[in-house]
Amino acid sequence: MPKSSLPNSAWKKAVKAAADPERAERFAELLLAGAAITEASEEQTRILCALFSGSQVLSEQLLQKPEWLALVTPENLAHPRRDQGLRNELYGLVQPCLDRQDYAGVLGHVRRFKQREMLRVAARDLARLARTEETIREISDVADACLAAVFNACWLQLTERFGRPYHQDAAEKWQPTGFAVLGLGKLGGQELNYSSDVDVMFVYDDEGGVFKGSPGKNAKPVLTDHQFFTRLAEAFIAEVRRLTPDGALFRIDLRLRPEGDTGPLVRSLAGYENYYAQWGQTWERMMLIKARGVAGSVSLAGEFLELVQTFRFPRSLTEHALGEMAAMKQRIEDEIVKSGELDRNVKLGRGGIREIEFITQTLQMLHGGKNPFLHGAQTLPMLDKLVQYKLLPEADAVALKAAYCFLRDVEHRCQMDQNRQTHIIPLEASARERLARLMDFKGWKNFEAARAAHSGRVRALYDRLLKAESANPAAMLPREFEAAESEWRKLLPNRSFRDPDKAFKLLKEFALGPGYGHISGRTTDLAWRLIPKFLSLCPARATPDVAGFNVPADQEPLLGTDKLPPHLSDPDRVLARLDTFISEYGARATLYEVWANNPSLFGLLLLLFDRSEFLAEVAIRTPDMVEELMLSGHLRRRKAAAEILKELQHGQDDPDQRMWLRRYHKSEFMRVGLRHILGLADHEQNFEELSALADACLQYALEIVLRRVRRKTPPFAIIGLGKLGGCELNYGSDLDIIFVAPSATRNLSALQKLAAQVMDLLSGATELGVAFATDARLRPDGEKGLLVNTLEAYEDYYRRRAMLWEIQSLTRLRPVAGDLAVGQKFLRLAAALTDFRPANVAAGFPFSVSPVPVAASRQSAADGVDETWRRSAETPLRLTGSKAGAVLPRTGLHCYAPDWKQSVHKMRRRVEQERTPKGKEALAFKTGAGGLMDAEFMAQALCLEHGWQEASTLRALLRAQAEGALPSEDAASLIDNYRQLRRMEAILRRWSYEGEDLLPDDPAALYRVAVRCGWRNAEEFMRALAGWRAAVREIYMKFFKPPPVGVLPP
Repeated sequence: MPKSSLPNSAWKKAVKAAADPERAERFAELLLAGAAITEASEEQTRILCALFSGSQVLSEQLLQKPEWLALVTPENLAHPRRDQGLRNELYGLVQPCLDRQDYAGVLGHVRRFKQREMLRVAARDLARLARTEETIREISDVADACLAAVFNACWLQLTERFGRPYHQDAAEKWQPTGFAVLGLGKLGGQELNYSSDVDVMFVYDDEGGVFKGSPGKNAKPVLTDHQFFTRLAEAFIAEVRRLTPDGALFRIDLRLRPEGDTGPLVRSLAGYENYYAQWGQTWERMMLIKARGVAGSVSLAGEFLELVQTFRFPRSLTEHALGEMAAMKQRIEDEIVKSGELDRNVKLGRGGIREIEFITQTLQMLHGGKNPFLHGAQTLPMLDKLVQYKLLPEADAVALKAAYCFLRDVEHRCQMDQNRQTHIIPLEASARERLARLMDFKGWKNFEAARAAHSGRVRALYDRLLKAESANPAAMLPREFEAAESEWRKLLPNRSFRDPDKAFKLLKEFALGPGYGHISGRTTDLAWRLIPKFLSLCPARATPDVAGFNVPADQEPLLGTDKLPPHLSDPDRVLARLDTFISEYGARATLYEVWANNPSLFGLLLLLFDRSEFLAEVAIRTPDMVEELMLSGHLRRRKAAAEILKELQHGQDDPDQRMWLRRYHKSEFMRVGLRHILGLADHEQNFEELSALADACLQYALEIVLRRVRRKTPPFAIIGLGKLGGCELNYGSDLDIIFVAPSATRNLSALQKLAAQVMDLLSGATELGVAFATDARLRPDGEKGLLVNTLEAYEDYYRRRAMLWEIQSLTRLRPVAGDLAVGQKFLRLAAALTDFRPANVAAGFPFSVSPVPVAASRQSAADGVDETWRRSAETPLRLTGSKAGAVLPRTGLHCYAPDWKQSVHKMRRRVEQERTPKGKEALAFKTGAGGLMDAEFMAQALCLEHGWQEASTLRALLRAQAEGALPSEDAASLIDNYRQLRRMEAILRRWSYEGEDLLPDDPAALYRVAVRCGWRNAEEFMRALAGWRAAVREIYMKFFKPPPVGVLPP
């Protein structure tokens, strides 16, 4: 090395201590030769030599722009700059240009600002004056300021040329349409490096038009909003990418948007909602965790994040999704990282930055749906949060944070030298030694030992969470059939196929086509992409006579969930159903293309075939229905009865109303069932949605019948009882209804025909089956009584002749269709007759037909007996049975007796004894001891006892808990176990669409029910069921306090 010409010992000392003394000395001499600096403190010389050693590109820029030396003084580098300060400074630079519409000048200022600030940030970093988290935040803040300035310039240019975009709100008023640039990846997470691409997407409020002036009736739009925002996005992208003498601002990557390079550049909020609801993949959930607004409308960016909140942080995530994440990382290693670079690639390689991000984001996805404090985009703060909420051991978090900072530092030093987008540790010995010194190690071996230790700890933690080495089922599958038949015959039984010969045949036909036809190579390739998806849902080594799935001891099974369980309960049946579906569809190639592009649709169809035989039959008969439901976006929507009725009315001109009603019912029933299977509606929401469908069908059927006879107003009210009355309808439930006419009705015979026509429209047999089976036997005198009767006749019957169980049934009713005023009067009558509180009993169960609220009539019940009732109750009532001959006080309710509670218990015992098959008590989850009817009878007795009109069993039990009508622990236990039983009932009935009250006694069928309910095997499932029922029966017995065993209740 030639003799140094450095002027003083401070420079010489700084050069000697630099990571690359030769380069540091060369740049120092060039700087001094240019007289750019005359005096420098010892600290400033150290900072400059660190910069010269670390970055050839930035050192050359400093020589070209010596005025920037003021940036790299110790005083200026002592603290990081704040985001708002950067934005304010850049705004001050570009605003004069904006005022004179000099947009080229704006963009020039932005580029020079970025260069200058990156020099400052790098100097802080290389001089070790900044922590890693400060560096990545400052780089990101610089990017935010630059992107916002470019966006503002593009926005002003386009609005001056075309006008402003507007859309109409829900009230049809014109509103300005907002637009936002969303940052993703490291930009979204505020974790950019020195040579990052910036990942972005674009969103706008709603569809509308662009107007030169104010929008209105006569104004014509210049462009649609979509056209305008597409041009705006294109202009923004072009300016960010534009190569100038000052260089390009950023490389910009748009591939993370929906449908990647083939998708539209911009979408509305509704467009994003529909896409993620129907087609969103696991990798997109992870991607959106780091999304944030970086330019444009702040409020719109917030609205977008709120919109996708439940998608990126779902309430539950399956084991299969974890496998997808692991497979994603494995593909990166297999396809992107070159051979020999896995241990040198600090970003994508083994134990690299991406694995730390995967661990963090996976835990966020798993738990963020239940914990909003885990909704963050930055890796390091999230690791602290995971420790805080005990989701990650502190020692693991410390190791991951240390590795993250170390690897990001390495990445930065590899990139900043030549401003190259690289993540690879160099092979050249001199470059390695310089990197080691830049990382404050004495030599390469010390550095490499530290790097290997960090990466090793990361890889071990990653494998523990995601088990990537076994997560890719496709890699283990044979890729042919004839030559690998023996392998398939070993594999299939291990994936729970009971008939491997048939399964092999059907899988072969799935990939190669049936023997009578030929399919293209493309179709076969697509089949090979789908087969692993299918087999990944098949449980390993699980058969009815095997103890359970191959679940690690430290992993909890999916108990108590029905949201996309990862296992099919019957792979043989699903594969056979799939084969039939393909045959019915016909266009195999088209179908496989659709499934390959939308694997969630394929997975949904498999789960449908496994979860519901009834819905599977509907799907096979109408193979486009499932796809149409997903594409329409209707699966995400919960419909009320009014919306369903409106849709039904679109078919009111169909000449065959019975068939129209059934076609619509099948489609809507499929939608509700799929929402249930997907977990978009929980079981209680599912009951409400089925009840809403029933309400709308009843209302529509009545409308059609009235239109036929040219009646404008309904002549009666239709009252729902039982599960329909409580909005708790299940799959296969009958609709318990009665028809109530006004008291003044004279021509009842004509109304019988109308009521019969309503029931026939719903439950008459057709080639499409029935819409809903209806049951009117709860009317007075059952099947022998009039189908329609007056309110007065109902009151007379209930007071004089009804049995206690009939009064009990009135606790679960609501008007569902027809004459609303009559329905409300009947509701008030029921409220009076089912109020067994002492004051109401003493007052004579008074009922007034005057239009007063039910609650008010109850409050006044103790004040005196209604005169109308008093006149009709002159004759004393007499008890029958064991107390025959005793004269009752005028209670106004023949069936009432002070020991009514024991009578309710007696009826429950009778149902249990008569309707529970001998020897199948353990399977009788409804009528057996501790079954659903225990909880239902308790709820009804509570309503009678306290005068509640709570038609829903669950709401009655929740009210008992809230008001202390049951001991707190008993109420909580009863509610929880009742919910478990109802959930199981829903899953069982969803399969067959029949009113099943018994579990199957066939071991294979029982196993399938257990798996559908989220259990590993039938034995564990039955133990849990026995526990639920034992808890319910114990609370039931405490509530009714029946006489000792051997003494029958009266």
